[in-house]
Amino acid sequence: MVIWKAHVENYSDLSEDDAAQLSRLHHAAEKTLLAATGADRAVLMKLGIMTPHLHLHIYPVSAELDRTAVMAIIAAETREARDEEFIREVRAALARLTNRTE
Repeated sequence: MVIWKAHVENYSDLSEDDAAQLSRLHHAAEKTLLAATGADRAVLMKLGIMTPHLHLHIYPVSAELDRTAVMAIIAAETREARDEEFIREVRAALARLTNRTE
């Protein structure tokens, strides 16, 4: 998930500079997740239903999955156990890609 820290509900609420920054962060996060998971594509969702704050969900998925399988992942009907090492690796890769410290 990519979360915009300042409170806005919609992407269109951002200034053009902030929208460009969010786009760069989304790009880096998606690239990192696809590389780390070996997934073919990413599904992006911006809902803000439960939390009315701008945040983007990125779901790396296989190109072989059909709509039903992808929607099951999004609905959390299909999930994997939390892998702390994988999380550390993704955070480190993202930090390198965005030139930030962890």
